Amino acid sequence: MDRRKFITLSSLATAHLATAQTGIAQWATHFNGIPYSELKEKFVVPGQAFQPGCYWWWFNGLMDKEGITRDLEEFKAKGMGEVLMINSAGGLGGAKVPQGALFLSPEWRELYRFALKEANRLGIKMGVNMSSGWCMGGPWIPPQHSCRWFLQSTVTIQGPQKFSGTLPLPGNRDGYDNLVNAPGWKEYIDLPLEQIDYRDTAIVAIPAAANNNPLRTDKRSTLFIAKTNRKDASNFIKANDVMGPVSTAWETMPGDRPIPVDKVIDLTSKVNAAGQLDWEVPAGEWTIIRTGHRMTGSKVMIAQPEASGLSVDWLSHTGVDLQFENLGKILLQEAGEYAGKTLKYFCDDSFEDGFPNWTADLLPQFKKYRGYDPTPYLPVLNGFIIGSVEISDRFLNDYRKTVADCLADEHYRHFADLCHQNGLQVQNEAAGPSRSGTMCMDALKNLGRSDMPQGEFWLGGKHDEAGGLDEKLGYGVVRLEQGQNKVTKMVTSAAHIYGKKTASAESFTSFRHWYDYPGNMKQAADRAFCEGINRFLFHTSTATRPKDGKPGIEYGAGTHFNPNVTWWDQAGAFLDYISRCQYLLQQGLFVADVLYYNGDITPNIVLPKHVDPAVGKGYDYDVCNEEVLLTRISVRNGKLVLPDGMSYHVLVLRENASMPVPVLMKIKELVLAGATVVGPRPEKDSGLKDYPQCDARIKELAAFIWGACDGKTVKQQMVGKGKIYWNVPIYDILKEKGVGPDLICDNDNAFIDFIHRSIGDTEIYFVANRNNREDTAICRFRNSYGRPEIWDAVTGEMGPAAVYSQESGYASVPLIFAPFQSWFIVFKKPGQQKRTIDKKPVKNKMSFKPVQELRGAWSVHFDTAWGGPANVAFATLEDWTKRLEEGIKYYSGKAVYVKRFDADEVQPGVPYFLETGVVHNIAEIKLNGKKLGILWTAPWRVEVTGLLRPTGNELEIVVVNCWPNRLIGDAALPSEKRLTRTNIVFKPDAPLMPSGLLGPVVITKGEG
Repeated sequence: MDRRKFITLSSLATAHLATAQTGIAQWATHFNGIPYSELKEKFVVPGQAFQPGCYWWWFNGLMDKEGITRDLEEFKAKGMGEVLMINSAGGLGGAKVPQGALFLSPEWRELYRFALKEANRLGIKMGVNMSSGWCMGGPWIPPQHSCRWFLQSTVTIQGPQKFSGTLPLPGNRDGYDNLVNAPGWKEYIDLPLEQIDYRDTAIVAIPAAANNNPLRTDKRSTLFIAKTNRKDASNFIKANDVMGPVSTAWETMPGDRPIPVDKVIDLTSKVNAAGQLDWEVPAGEWTIIRTGHRMTGSKVMIAQPEASGLSVDWLSHTGVDLQFENLGKILLQEAGEYAGKTLKYFCDDSFEDGFPNWTADLLPQFKKYRGYDPTPYLPVLNGFIIGSVEISDRFLNDYRKTVADCLADEHYRHFADLCHQNGLQVQNEAAGPSRSGTMCMDALKNLGRSDMPQGEFWLGGKHDEAGGLDEKLGYGVVRLEQGQNKVTKMVTSAAHIYGKKTASAESFTSFRHWYDYPGNMKQAADRAFCEGINRFLFHTSTATRPKDGKPGIEYGAGTHFNPNVTWWDQAGAFLDYISRCQYLLQQGLFVADVLYYNGDITPNIVLPKHVDPAVGKGYDYDVCNEEVLLTRISVRNGKLVLPDGMSYHVLVLRENASMPVPVLMKIKELVLAGATVVGPRPEKDSGLKDYPQCDARIKELAAFIWGACDGKTVKQQMVGKGKIYWNVPIYDILKEKGVGPDLICDNDNAFIDFIHRSIGDTEIYFVANRNNREDTAICRFRNSYGRPEIWDAVTGEMGPAAVYSQESGYASVPLIFAPFQSWFIVFKKPGQQKRTIDKKPVKNKMSFKPVQELRGAWSVHFDTAWGGPANVAFATLEDWTKRLEEGIKYYSGKAVYVKRFDADEVQPGVPYFLETGVVHNIAEIKLNGKKLGILWTAPWRVEVTGLLRPTGNELEIVVVNCWPNRLIGDAALPSEKRLTRTNIVFKPDAPLMPSGLLGPVVITKGEG
């Protein structure tokens, strides 16, 4: 599918809407019982509760009180409402960091207490990551409570005899021959068995005439490592490529000689701690399978040496208990009165710990979750066929689901319980992207265990270049899948289906040092907003010490966003935009028409946001898992509803022939109550509990629900108050229900993305131009509430649309969007109270006619402290990097452009605007002594009505570029002559960034 059409409503165009400050309505109305004046006030200045936060990295304890105070005061001043403190060692990618306070030392604890005190003084909330580096672990994690892999060995003996001997130990990398991304695997994979804490789980014997583990050795072996949960892959792997192998059924082949389940003999009790087996061997040849487990050896990544150690056992609560005992309690104790007040939450940062697949008590956990003893089936993990190929496959499905359940409950739920018991909330980036990308998890369940479910999104390596997001460049460059972020739709679905207010993201991660700024970050922000993210944590804001100079000591990854960036003084405008968007997108409920059931296979991962061809453009959706379907969904008035208020018109089942009995029973309940369900008739259960009776029950339930519906000659069936469909396009079903697309646009050549929130009797649409061009479109919103209002999150301006129409339940609003521009379109259900509308509503089709270009020379003032000239005349506007003066060519920072001009053609009563043209990278405008604000994104326009004089106008434009040019210039200089100080290395021949005011600067007249 064309990337530009991937998630659009109709491949829409984007457009530029000029919202003039003059004539913005001051009308009185009420939104959901809140006076409009209050809603307006909160939209303009949402307050700390809706401000974004940041990853506040303390690298090697290199911070001091002066830096802590400066950081937090600057965060407060610019509109950052929270910090997530992460302690780590060197900054990744070779970016070394000098040593400061040792982690948890008295010096570090004093700084930690001071940070909490300062955050409390400033009203900034704080979270702390529960390890040094990531993921969870440390020196207090002993081998037996660290990440585990299962291992197996086999030996064949002849009976009858009385056997007494030591069983062979498994190989240290049994079945783990294709590692590619498990962290640090080369350091531990081939350690001797005595160094990897091998422990037995169970020993069984099977008749030896078993065709020598065919599942592992014949053509079915291509699926074996995935099905047995030993596949490693980078986090670049796509969700369908993770779920595909485990959902592909093995075929039965000629020559298969399955071992009957009742022929498997449990010898565990006959083996002592030294591995010696004493057994009266029956007649015949027997293969003994010894199943145990080893520590993977995975360690916390980028941990400070004093806090480095093994990662926790992700499938057992014991590791979490040890982490809380040795770190969590210290953090709480040192926080004192600020615990639960300023210190709001603990965080478990992104799961990047390979693919642990075992734990010491896996067998009892299996019995608890699956309802039967897995011991007789353990030979399947070695490729033997137990019972049948079908039974073996079902056991592996049950095994993988058990691993996922342990990860969700033993780790994430237990961590949440401990936090809640201590008055804190919990934030988890619990579902990747993972190292390895194949970790066996129910991603939605993991995220649902968090108060603040979180994912991440990146800036691609060439994201601001023409063609820089082309899929052909590969995921490692673009960091998108078909134009969308990898995990954000999964996070937002989890938030919606589990009733969480926020869907969070580690935001703007990259390996681009100082090449990014608000203007080129907006497209990524809006993409995430349209996917449902409504809480940003900037990645990253490294803790700074003023004495370390600028741009200072930095992390090896992340978009640098702290007081040391050149454009920090202007950053507040961008943060205001994020806050306003987060404020509205955290209100009410997400509006979706379709709920997809992602099935009961594990790993269970949600695809990036996309348009399902069976649904078409203009509809939105959520994805649910087995747990939510069974425990949180009911039916009201023909719609699927959740306890928190979410609702959907249609439930779409996964294309799969198997389904657990409880799920099918729930579907029967939902359909009888009036639900509309779309999907194929299941034929069997997916697990072994109560087998084979479970399959008979599936057939019985399916016959009742689907009846004569076979998906071919009969494609729909009434069942109770509801209806079942099979092989019917979902858009036809929605049309039959009278549910048209939520948003339709008339320009098929554009890319207009959207998200819709419902707040009682107020409907809020966020619409965003995903293209770097201006375009026009008529957007039709599925709403008949009357005159829409247009709210601009960039400026905080609001007003009723001047031009719109209503027809057939849709409001049509013609819009013009600048490149990457976005708007909120707000509908209020008419009430009994008369609504007053301003006489000069927002002109949503305003055009701009050039009146005067400011030609000729400009006086430009640079900061001499950063090598620039105090004053220089530019005969014409040009790129700094094209100048011969090295002080300008390599300049980074702020320059002030001054221009004096006459405007004798100004007419009274006409709206006038100043357009800056091309700016690299952010601008601040002052005209005739009046500050007009910061321009950081298109349309690069500010209103100047009433400010222009016929003669003697003075215009000041402060222009700020980014750090790379000065760093490139300094790279060619001896260290003592460099103006910059940092641990990040630039090459002296690296391309320079275009910089400065390129214009043209034009006075325009608004028309229309």
